[in-house]
Amino acid sequence: MHLSKSVFSDNYFFIVGVSALLTPELIDEYYYIVDVDYSNYNEIDFNPDENKRVIAFISNDFDYYYLKDMGDISFIDKGSKPSEILSFIIVNDSRYKYRVKHHLSSRECEILSCMQEGMAVPDILEKLGVKMKTFYAHRRNIMLKLKIDNRISLYSKMFSNDRSRKEDDAFIYESAL
Repeated sequence: MHLSKSVFSDNYFFIVGVSALLTPELIDEYYYIVDVDYSNYNEIDFNPDENKRVIAFISNDFDYYYLKDMGDISFIDKGSKPSEILSFIIVNDSRYKYRVKHHLSSRECEILSCMQEGMAVPDILEKLGVKMKTFYAHRRNIMLKLKIDNRISLYSKMFSNDRSRKEDDAFIYESAL
């Protein structure tokens, strides 16, 4: 079976399913389709000269908030039915785009983005002009809304899958304090 070169996933069945649903020729011509659980998606080189639509299959709010500022990416839930996927991709039916279950406030989004940059807590406090207790309250709310058990899980999920490579691994521990 001929598979598309524009579908990125570690899951062979995902690639086969999407290629069978949309045809490899259609995908290669108009789309980049990314399974967000793909371990090397940061290494994907999207050619900016091409007018291809980037579609990310995600399964949770954390992935949405992590990727929403990365450019023109359309999100769809991994649990969508084939008919919903076709409607979303081909007809651009917004009824089937990924729906965030727990919305973060603007301040929580700011704190999350600072954390994603690997900033230490004192740097975040200074940049955003908040007190330590306020930061901890926002971080707790982020974890509750995104259903993450503790701060170590939050940081490890944030920096897993090569999402943010840094020269020094110590910043993760510094940031988690």
